[in-house]
Amino acid sequence: MYNDIIEAIIDSVSCRSYRLCVVGRPKVPSPNLKYQQHDVYGHNGAYYDKNGYEDVPYTLTFNYLEEPEVGTFKYQMRKIRQWLYKAERLELSDEPDIFYTIKKVEIGDAENDIVEFGYFEVTFTLAPFAKVIENSPLEYTKGTENLEVVFDNRSIINSEPKIILYGSGDCTVYLNSGEAFGFTAIDESITIDSERKLTYKTDSNGAHMNQSAKQSSNAYPELVAGDNTLVVVGAGITKVEIWRNALA
Repeated sequence: MYNDIIEAIIDSVSCRSYRLCVVGRPKVPSPNLKYQQHDVYGHNGAYYDKNGYEDVPYTLTFNYLEEPEVGTFKYQMRKIRQWLYKAERLELSDEPDIFYTIKKVEIGDAENDIVEFGYFEVTFTLAPFAKVIENSPLEYTKGTENLEVVFDNRSIINSEPKIILYGSGDCTVYLNSGEAFGFTAIDESITIDSERKLTYKTDSNGAHMNQSAKQSSNAYPELVAGDNTLVVVGAGITKVEIWRNALA
C-alpha cells in the first residue's frame, strides 16, 4: 500500500531532508513525439515523419513549514536552491522502480507570507523517458562454446544497453539476428556502452581506458522492447553482463 504523501527524491536525497513536502499528487509525465511535416502539392493534408521524442517539462510544487528555531524560510531556501540546481536524478516515492534524468532546473519565486512558511514551484526538464532501476545486471557464464540467451527487456521503446564481455581474445556479438558487432584482442574485459557511444575497459582504479580501436564498426547494440536474443561467439569469453537500460 502506497503512502498518499509523495516524496521527491533528488540525487538520493528526499525532499523531507530539507523539510519540504510535495503539494498534491504529481502528474504522470509523458513525452511528445517530434514530427517533421511535409506538404505535397495536390495532396490533401500533410505527411509526417516521426523524429524522436521531446524532453518533458515537469513542475512540482513544494511547501516548507518548520519551527522558527530551525531558521527562517528565506535562510533555508538558500540551502534548498543549492541542492536543486545540482539535481541530476529525480525519483518519486510512489514509483519506486524508475527514475527520471534531469537536464535543466528552473526555480520559481517563493511565496513567504509567514516567517517559517513558504512554497514555490520547480520546473524540471526531464529526458523523454524514465529509466527502470536495475540493481544488478543480467549475468551469463560462458564456456568455450557459443553463448545464446533470450531475455526480456521491459522497455516501452528500444533501449541502449551496456554490455560487458569478460575474457580474452576475439569476439563477435549478434543481437536479434541483426548486425554483427566484432571485437579484437580483448584483454580481461571490454564494455560496450550504447547509451554513451563508448567502448572501454575499466582498470582496477575505476578509470576508463578507450578501446574503440578494438571494435569493428561505429554502430552500437540496441535492445527491442520484449524478448531479445543475444549470441556471443568467442572461445576466450567467460562471462557476459547486460544492463538493459529499459525505458518507462
